[in-house]
Amino acid sequence: MATLSSIGIASGLDHNLISQLVAAERAPGDARFNRIESTAQAQISAFGKISSGLSGVQSALEKFAGDGAMPGRKVNVPEKAGFTATANSKAALGSYRVSVESLATTHKLQSAPRAADAQLGHGTLSIDFGGEEPLTVEIAEGKGTLSDIRDAINKAAQGEGLTATLVRGDEGEVLVLAATGTGTEGRLTISASGDGLDALATTGDSMTVADPGNDAVVIVDGLTRTSSSNHLDDLIDGVTLDLTEAKPGEPFTLEMKSDASTLKASMLGFISAYNTAIGALRTQSAAGGEDTPGAALSGDSAPRGMTSSLRNMISQHYGELAKLGLKTKVDGTLSLDGATFDAVIAKDPEAVARLFGDEGSLRQPLKDSLKSWVGDDGLIKGRTEALDSRLKLLETEREAFDRRIERTEANYIRQFSALDGMVAQMNSISSFLTQQLSTLNFQNP
Repeated sequence: MATLSSIGIASGLDHNLISQLVAAERAPGDARFNRIESTAQAQISAFGKISSGLSGVQSALEKFAGDGAMPGRKVNVPEKAGFTATANSKAALGSYRVSVESLATTHKLQSAPRAADAQLGHGTLSIDFGGEEPLTVEIAEGKGTLSDIRDAINKAAQGEGLTATLVRGDEGEVLVLAATGTGTEGRLTISASGDGLDALATTGDSMTVADPGNDAVVIVDGLTRTSSSNHLDDLIDGVTLDLTEAKPGEPFTLEMKSDASTLKASMLGFISAYNTAIGALRTQSAAGGEDTPGAALSGDSAPRGMTSSLRNMISQHYGELAKLGLKTKVDGTLSLDGATFDAVIAKDPEAVARLFGDEGSLRQPLKDSLKSWVGDDGLIKGRTEALDSRLKLLETEREAFDRRIERTEANYIRQFSALDGMVAQMNSISSFLTQQLSTLNFQNP
């Protein structure tokens, strides 16, 4: 078959005419495919922006879950009081006198010093550290130096219950065993069997107590509490104490005040997320004007329905929201009067919880609507998947269209090749006849 570049050599026909005819055949199809593809991609992007905005509202709403819809607590503890404290919204307002009498410490034992290469013995060590069952450590014969025993204990314990290390002094190496837990519950008790390991048993006098592993003792308003831990989260309802220094006989005042700052921040976060979502819905569905094209989802009922639902839910609870200091603007966005909010929460700490708390009247319908839009089985995912499928189908249609254009081009090439040959033949005949006629004219002057 003749190639495009070879057509017209003999006849003088312009082969560019084939390219122009093929381009004319292709143009309407390409325009259609490009238009559909561009529209689908723009709509996918638009739904993505709307989904992002609505997901922001979901995240902001979750900040009110649990205690998040109640004012927090501001805890005041004097410097160098020997403890720090945090509190949640369940903590009662007021003050407590707290005295840290002693801290919980870790039980620590030391062996007698020995030379680095001295064999202590072999056999079995059984170490009880208050766990479900004692730790069993096998010491093989010839592996009884203090460093060998240290390694065997650490391998068996894997950091749970106790750790072993060596301290090297002037008199030799000392094996140090330390409980990982504090207080009397974590105290170590060691028994040994075999040859020479009795030196590590706690029943004899060969192990020195470096730290007895005592319990913490704290007094709150005259009531004494003993604990194996310096972290106490059940001493006072809603309050967590961390003991840092023993100051026996020195009580310090722990003061609990209401703190609405985190609740206010959550409310402002919700308003910002809501406004962002409303803005995304409005922008992606905006109608066009005389000189302005419409947005990707212009005329689509989905964003209009979402906007209407959001505004209706706010409208249905507007009285309660307005009491909190929320206001609506003409475009449907919200704002907050901070002073009004602070004053209302000071008088009525549960005002936000009645709307946005776990059982709040606005929370559940809003949560359900958001899930129906941006959930795994939500409207936006369904619409996006449908558009993705349309693009895949479009790709298949475009490939079929390209094959048809290729066939059309091949057909034009065949036709032009035949025409080229015919014209070339006619040109040859014309030249022959012209030559013959010129001869006759020459012979008959």
